[in-house]
Order: sequence, then structure tokens, then C-alpha cells
Amino acid sequence: MQYLALVDCNSFYASCESIFNPYLANKPVVVLSNNDGCVIARSSQAKKVGIKMGVPFFQIKELVRKNKVHVYSSNYTLYGDISSRVMSVLKDLSDDLEVYSIDEAFLIFNKSSQRSFYSRALNIKNIVNKWIGVPVSIGIAPNKTLCKVANFLAKKDEMGSQVVSLTNTNEIELALKILDVNEIWGVGARISEFLKSNHIYTAYDLYKKDPRWIRQHLGVVGERTYRELKGERCLNLNEKNSMRNQCIVSRSFENYITNKNDLEKRIVSYATRASEKIRNEKLQVKNISVFIRSNKFSKNQKQYHSFKTLSFINPTNHIFDIVKKSLEALNNIFQEGIQYKKAGVILSDLYLENFYNNDLFNYECELKNQRLGKLDKTFDSINRKYGGGTISIAKENYERLYITKRTNLSPAYTSNFDELAVAN
Repeated sequence: MQYLALVDCNSFYASCESIFNPYLANKPVVVLSNNDGCVIARSSQAKKVGIKMGVPFFQIKELVRKNKVHVYSSNYTLYGDISSRVMSVLKDLSDDLEVYSIDEAFLIFNKSSQRSFYSRALNIKNIVNKWIGVPVSIGIAPNKTLCKVANFLAKKDEMGSQVVSLTNTNEIELALKILDVNEIWGVGARISEFLKSNHIYTAYDLYKKDPRWIRQHLGVVGERTYRELKGERCLNLNEKNSMRNQCIVSRSFENYITNKNDLEKRIVSYATRASEKIRNEKLQVKNISVFIRSNKFSKNQKQYHSFKTLSFINPTNHIFDIVKKSLEALNNIFQEGIQYKKAGVILSDLYLENFYNNDLFNYECELKNQRLGKLDKTFDSINRKYGGGTISIAKENYERLYITKRTNLSPAYTSNFDELAVAN
């Protein structure tokens, strides 16, 4: 018999900050987004004092001061390295593994030992905590959707083992009865609202619904979720639903931008990064959108938000095509006299690489793709080898642009010899 387990690192970014600073144990800790904008991670103690996920930092400064909350700027180099170490340990302790995100992984447990699934999971939890210093919660179930349910309950069990096993019908039904329908994996806000309007408030209500109703109103994806709640396995390990639908690169600025030239540098930077992402996944884009906006939290400034979408004749992932089109979109929406606080580039309508419509000039298209493809490959390989921004488009002014505001940045304990932790 084979079961899946979902291992999820608890408050991962905050936990990473605590590894090399034992003083933070059992203290409220928050980690902020780029330019110290919003809260993107909270320790359980920070949650208890009322700090919400995604809240702008300036709105909680008094709450932070009053409760002596420890605040850190995001240190993605550290978090990425700690994640790699956790995943390496999990790979050695399981029969197979799928890395789901930076702090989550699905494992396969085969019934090939005398130990129960629960005891194996408990052993994994203890080893990861001992070897890496990161606390984890583990949910065990027949499929991915129920693993998410089990893990959700495990995280709530802060005073217990934080390992929950759903391996029979009674355990599954009991868990579904206490789970709100909007907590089901894959059920978003719109579907949740629709379900509640049809008197489906818990996961158990959905579980008991007629399958014909599910098929009629929720489609193929909804039916798969329903069947997994019933205990079937519809999505195997390392099997993805589909390729991504869009790629978004956006940032809030450390200071207001009013000059069009400075805004163009940001857009070029985001378009460059987005093109790198889709090339790494061997995708091409048909539509590109650019948005710019003022500070929506400032009541004393003129508010402005605009969005422009343009299309390519043929799908592309070439850096110069994407940068040129993004600047064209920006020119359509830029207005003088606005203090801009955020901008972004969105690539949508994605296709597999080398897919494009044949036309009268198809031969020229193929030549262009071959020529630009070599340029993209060189561009990416240099930046991958020597670091992002080693080579960049001149208009981007990479070095000046990427001085990000990070006033509470912790050392790169694991990747910089000058910042290694020192034992007294």
C-alpha cells in the first residue's frame, strides 16, 4: 500500500531567521517583502499578537513596537539555501519526492517497513528539526488534496506532534467536517463564494454532494477535487495540472518615481526577468501587459492606476521582443505628474516553445528565432554563471536599480564566507 505525505515548513522565512539566532525562539518574528513593504512571513507568536499576512509594514509599526516584534528584511539567498538542505534530507528519508514550493514537498511512503506511516513521519519531523533547525508539520493521506487537509490540521496542533494521518474513511470524514470549504486545496474565493451560496459550507458538505451536481457546476477540475476528497488519487507525484497560465514580475518602489525615464528602467528590468522565467520553462508568450500605479494607501496624493495589454504576431520569449513591447505598453499609459509607487509586467497566453503560426514570411521568422535564440542563450548563461545583472540591457541600469531597501537584513550565514556565524 502506498500513501503520500505533505511536509510543510512552519513559518519558513521566520524559522530560517531563528536558526542562527536562538534568541528568537518563542518570540514574535515577521519578515518583510522587497523594499520592506509588506509582511510575507510570521512566526506563530506574531500571528497571536494580531499581525496579518500581507499587511503594509507602516500600518503595524505601533503593534510591532508594543509587542516587541522582531522585524527582518527578506533574505532570499539564505532561505533558498536552507530550503535546498531541507529537501535534500527529505529525499534521503522518503521513497520518492516532489518539491512543491520553497517550503513544501510531497513524499511517497511505501508500506515496506514494520513502522507505521505515522512513526515514519514523526521520525522525519524530528530529523529535519535536529539537522537543519526548521520545524515542520506533516499530513499523511491517500492523495494530494487530503494531504493538504491533513497538513492544515497538523499546523493547528501546535502543542502536539504536528503530524496528522488520514488513512481511513472515519478519519477523513471527521477531518472534512471541521474544514471550511474555502480551505480546500484549489478552491479559490470565487468558487468558495459559489459553493456557500449553494449551502456548501464545509469540506464534508462538498464530500456528500451528488457527483452529477459537481460535474455540472464545477467542471473537470472541481470533479477531480471531489474525487480526491473521496479518497481516489487523481494527481500522481510529479504530475502537474498544466503549464503555468501567466508570469508576473512586479515590485513596489523604495521611493516614489515621477520621471518617465526612471520608470522605463524598472519596466525593462521586470520584462527582462519575466523573459528569463519563461525561457527557463521553455514557454513563449502571446500577450504582454504592463501596469503602473500610485500609492493606494496615501490619501493625500493623486490616485492613478492604469493597465495596457499588447499582443505579439507570433508567440515569443526573446528578451528584446518582450522589452520592446513592454516599453510600448508603458508609453500608452504613462501620465506626467503622478507619484508612482508600483509597476509590473504580466506575460499571459503562454505556449510551448517553438510554437507559432506560419505566415507568408515564415522563413524569415525561423531565421530570426534562431539568431535571437543564440543571443538569449548567451545572455542567460552569463548571468547564471556570474550572477544576475552581470550583463543587462543598457537602458536598465542594473547596478543602480537593484539597490533594494533592506534595513533589517540578516547575514548570508550559509553562502558568504565574510558573514559566517562565529562561535565564541
